[in-house]
Amino acid sequence: MKKPIIVLGIGELGSVFSRAFLKNNYPVYPITRQTNINELANTINPELVLICTAEDDLQNALHSTPDKWKDRITMIQNELLPRDWQTHNFIDPTVISVWFEKKKGIDPKVLISSPIYGKKAKILIDSLALINIPSHIINSEEELLFELVLKNLYILTTNIVGLVIESDANINDLRNKHSSLMSNVSNDIIAIQTKLTGKTFDKKKLEQGIIKIFESDLEHNCMGRFALTRLKRTLKLAKKFNLSVPALKKIANEHV
Repeated sequence: MKKPIIVLGIGELGSVFSRAFLKNNYPVYPITRQTNINELANTINPELVLICTAEDDLQNALHSTPDKWKDRITMIQNELLPRDWQTHNFIDPTVISVWFEKKKGIDPKVLISSPIYGKKAKILIDSLALINIPSHIINSEEELLFELVLKNLYILTTNIVGLVIESDANINDLRNKHSSLMSNVSNDIIAIQTKLTGKTFDKKKLEQGIIKIFESDLEHNCMGRFALTRLKRTLKLAKKFNLSVPALKKIANEHV
């Protein structure tokens, strides 16, 4: 019998992964706010521990992870970067940049194949394939960092621009009617990502990646429900690093 998988956070995405693991014959143990995680760690030796919390809850979740599980952590969050886990002494964590969305009462919608890096990647790929969600392995930390920054650029740019354009605007509207604003916001986001990672990124390659994602779902709405929270969090980071982010500040001053 396969070893169980722990899923910390059973929201919409957590439920998708749980179903995939169950289809792959892995027992699944959910962790909720009511779970005594240390007690559970004394009774279960999991194959992997999937952290499915929201971005704002990630640090608390990582901090609460028992030491005996630190060699099998997998993360899926938006706005994720290595700095988020490097202070927690995890051993070779697995990370997936999720490119499918799940809303309540609706089947998962795939945009593109989700890249995965880490020693538990094959389990995720095999499991997700059983529920028709494509994913693929990437082979280096450098590739992973690029994929995480690409995801952050997409999420933050579309959400933040979505705050100030038509409320029902979609990706097609964004690229056809607001390309200049999108470019200015993207430049600010890239500057922040560069500061957060200590790395520089090929803007043309990022642009090509964004175009591919745009083409996968032109009707996707720009402004998500966490758009304002993302803007505030991004401006806080810019202030921390004393970065000039004129497009973001203009949006905050005029429209928020």
